[in-house]
Amino acid sequence: MPRGNAPIGDDYDDPWKALGGWFLGPRAENGEVFMSIFKDIFDEHVRLRKSFFPADPEYLTEEVMLSKPYLSEVEDMRDCLMKMQEDMAGNTPFFSPRYQAHMLWDSTMPSLLGYMTAMLFNQNNVDSAASPVTTQYEQEVGQQLCDMLGYNIDPRSRQPLSWGHVTCGGSVANIEALWASRNLKFIPLSIKAALLNDDPLIGPLTFLSEDQVRIGLKTQLLVGNSESERRNSVALVECTTWQLLNVDVDEILDLEQTVCSRMRKLGKVDNIKLNGLIENEGVMNEGLFDFMRKHGLEHSPVYTCPANNHYSWPKAGTLLGLGCKGNIPINLDTNFRQNLAHLKEVLEKCLKEKKPVIAVVAVIGSTEESAVDPIKDMYALREVFKEKGLNFALLADGAWGGYFKTMLIGAPAEDVMMNTASGSFVPYCKLSPYVEEQYRNIQLADTITIDPHKSGFCPYPGGALCYRNNKMRYPIAFSHPVVLNGEGDPNLGVYGIEGSKPGAAPAGILMSHKVIGLSNFGYGRILGQCTTISKIFYALWLTVAKDDDPFVCVPLQNVPEGYNITSARKLIKETIAYKQLSEIFQNQEAKNFLTTCGPDTLINTFVVNFKGNTDIRKCNKLQDALSDAMNVFVGSNAGRVPLMLMESGLKAKAHGEGLSVFKEKLGLDQGDEDLNVMVNTCMNPWQSNESAFEISDSFRMVVLNAIGRIEDDFAIHKFVLCDQLLKNEIFIEYMTCNGIPEHHYQATVKVRMSNSYKEMVKKYRSICRQDGLPVVFETLAEKKTGTTRLNLHELLHRKDSEFRMKFSHDAAGNTVIFKVVDIPRYQRLDLSSSGTYPEKQKFFIYGDSTRTIMSHVMSKLPDFQYTAILSKRPDYLTQRMLELGVVAEMDADDGSILLELEEGKMKPTQEGRCYSVSFRGELNATICTKIDIQESVYFNKIENMSVKVGS
Repeated sequence: MPRGNAPIGDDYDDPWKALGGWFLGPRAENGEVFMSIFKDIFDEHVRLRKSFFPADPEYLTEEVMLSKPYLSEVEDMRDCLMKMQEDMAGNTPFFSPRYQAHMLWDSTMPSLLGYMTAMLFNQNNVDSAASPVTTQYEQEVGQQLCDMLGYNIDPRSRQPLSWGHVTCGGSVANIEALWASRNLKFIPLSIKAALLNDDPLIGPLTFLSEDQVRIGLKTQLLVGNSESERRNSVALVECTTWQLLNVDVDEILDLEQTVCSRMRKLGKVDNIKLNGLIENEGVMNEGLFDFMRKHGLEHSPVYTCPANNHYSWPKAGTLLGLGCKGNIPINLDTNFRQNLAHLKEVLEKCLKEKKPVIAVVAVIGSTEESAVDPIKDMYALREVFKEKGLNFALLADGAWGGYFKTMLIGAPAEDVMMNTASGSFVPYCKLSPYVEEQYRNIQLADTITIDPHKSGFCPYPGGALCYRNNKMRYPIAFSHPVVLNGEGDPNLGVYGIEGSKPGAAPAGILMSHKVIGLSNFGYGRILGQCTTISKIFYALWLTVAKDDDPFVCVPLQNVPEGYNITSARKLIKETIAYKQLSEIFQNQEAKNFLTTCGPDTLINTFVVNFKGNTDIRKCNKLQDALSDAMNVFVGSNAGRVPLMLMESGLKAKAHGEGLSVFKEKLGLDQGDEDLNVMVNTCMNPWQSNESAFEISDSFRMVVLNAIGRIEDDFAIHKFVLCDQLLKNEIFIEYMTCNGIPEHHYQATVKVRMSNSYKEMVKKYRSICRQDGLPVVFETLAEKKTGTTRLNLHELLHRKDSEFRMKFSHDAAGNTVIFKVVDIPRYQRLDLSSSGTYPEKQKFFIYGDSTRTIMSHVMSKLPDFQYTAILSKRPDYLTQRMLELGVVAEMDADDGSILLELEEGKMKPTQEGRCYSVSFRGELNATICTKIDIQESVYFNKIENMSVKVGS
């Protein structure tokens, strides 16, 4: 339990509502609140500047501010910034519930406002003289994190005092942790070498007596004995090199002081000279190669990481001169956690070969598999190996998972079911018993990496590293604080890898901690709700594929004990899918299922495979296609991506047994091929269950499109003009046909053409109107890219896509070149037998400032295709929503004239008639309005059999 430095969140009767005050909101619901607070902050900043030595002259005079150069530059700045804001609109919308990919979401309002407040002062935390305020903030943040993680912050305690600081990210923190562990490893050898130095110019005899050196060398160390498998006290001078490489972390950190204390009994000791001599003998001064040669070390030191380690760990090895081979990967078990049996085997081999082990790394929340390593058992394993004579630092990489410890701080978090008609209630889903046990023991690690800019919801850069024993930072300091500036020196730049770093980062983190609190009433509340959503998405991925779909979707994590795939899906469909969260958590079985299923820490990993496919290469190709469809790339339109997920990969060599079992579940052949996977990170604490399962419908469409992209062959495609040719950019609709799979699409495309082609299309349109025919364009049989003919997806979605089409039934054989501008709709027909006709006919309404078009949405065959131009944009349909396109429902009475399947006949709407429709407007409001049909463009019945397009 934190002792006060880690703020405790406020407890409310309806705690889920508190989150509303912590974030700007997906729809910027707190926009006015944010601006009001920032205006007050900025006004105070202005007042401060004016009040600082108020008698000083004004530099920007009224004359300057009214001058042409001044006004011109200000206007130029405004224009440039507005252009930048326009560009920034093309960024990935991390704030949206539709974003479910990387470990990113909205930043908390206090962190943003704190960052912006400190940013105005541009403090540099490399030196307290350049950051007298934010240096203190960083120290406070370090204490808060140490306290929250379970490290000691009480100077009165007999436990080592901890210390933490802010870094630019987890990668730098991980590298620093290994750097400190490597330097720490060699300190006993350096101290012994310093005391045995016989150089009269620099040796200890120049400032120490022989008796002092003798008593210093007799300092006792607790070291292992491989023969007895028990540790014994041995004098420093008598310890072997191997024994000195395997001393306890805390004993190493106290060794110099212990030696000094013993020698001080016989006379004064010059600490500065002794420390300088020890540093001169150290690996930082000697360099790794010369240090090893000097001490007769035959094996380069190593460290272990789980095989799925973050790339910063092998990077750390190369930076520290250990090489990539210095990182020994530990196999994963079937839950993709570190396999302790293999770790033990590796450590036994290192002990046998006398190979120094610098550190063993535990990952607390891996970034692909969301797995939490068994740190409690890893600590116990180290205690066993200590007795055998092998010792090392235990490092925890909690860059992603560190903040989940807040879910265990405070009174047990158990939501009381409340009567709420709003449906906004989001329960707090607890950590699984296994994961909870690891977090209750995370403080056993010697260092913990934790990133406020990940599960702390703070802006970049905001990583951090916490040391269990604050002295562990000294071996990487270039100005030793005890020697030069005293223990209370506030300068932070002497530690770690970075030099200059923004004081704004810790300011933002501090504000977020203070406002929200590091307990289950604060950050734990956010992460508890996100945990609920992650389990809901696990249930979604497990059931997203219908029984007769051409694909399967398999989550990485196993179903909970006591269930198989069939029983788990049955439970989800009956008690979880599309249910309100409050209803789900009142069902004890559903609640227990969600608590024990899915990822350890918010990240769902899954694979979509073709049903019956055994070829991993084909499966990987499908993940690539899904990634292309569900990501925002440079130049792409985020408004056309209904759901954003991330693609990653599982390495065959690294993931071993776990990947073999997963391939088997997918029906894939075993082999040494790596497997591409999809990743869904759930950091939106407000996602309702209903809206999550609505996403499954969009996801199915994306998968069906991706399957078509891969499997479709070349075919001739036809499009009908649904535009009045008022501009060079026009809309065309794909002409759907059920004859062959390549024609099973509904697509709306906006294309651009040159003026000359526009005039050609106008003439052709006039001819067609005289004959009462629609204007139809047809792709060319000879269209190729290199040697590969294009299917429909490749034709429309290529970057800078431009293609030539001919006028259908044109004896002259005229062609026109179109360039794709936008694709408001592109979806493969859903041929699942579970499909049903909607109670009300659905239409896709789209357009821009000059036209509004309506096209029927096909749901189940037989059906019909119908497109019409409306006389105007419907009331209450905004210009932005028109450009994106909306699905509207036509009232039953009006819809009945469109589809009469029972009688086997269909007929289109009537031009000039008014129809009632409803659609979801802004903020999900239900809008009921009228539409007027100006011109029917195209009508065609789509049977369950081959029909002639355009008949």
